[in-house]
Amino acid sequence: MTSNELQLTDGEVAERLSAILTSTSIDLATSRAGANWCSTAFFAERSGDPFRLLIVLEAGGRTLDALRANPSVGVKVVPTGFLGPFAQGVGTAAVRTEPETRDEIFRTVVAKEPALRPFLAAPVEAVEITVDWWRVTHVGGGLLPGRVLERPAPH
Repeated sequence: MTSNELQLTDGEVAERLSAILTSTSIDLATSRAGANWCSTAFFAERSGDPFRLLIVLEAGGRTLDALRANPSVGVKVVPTGFLGPFAQGVGTAAVRTEPETRDEIFRTVVAKEPALRPFLAAPVEAVEITVDWWRVTHVGGGLLPGRVLERPAPH
């Protein structure tokens, strides 16, 4: 079955995305000076918004270094493997240095994934990713090719 046969509304695709984003880890693809890098981080949504993701990164790491040089980022959440539902997207990362915002990001991500708590004792930075669009795919469920959800325009 292909997505042409599987008719889903945008709302149904958004529901699938919400289920995918209950996962606690996200893969990040970054690039700096022609060198590509992939990494994984714990994440949470800001106020339940799937287009605003919060992550915590090692302060001296390659991922953060790349994002400071080039804030464009690819993201991927694959909770159960590639035959199960997964989501890929593209966005822009911003390091948040304001103390209140940093604390909020740390609290939000730790609330979703308590295993992150010891990592906060290391030199870390708070990052917010604004996702431009998500592509939701479910090979085993007939959603292939995936369906794209665009970030809603600001009001």
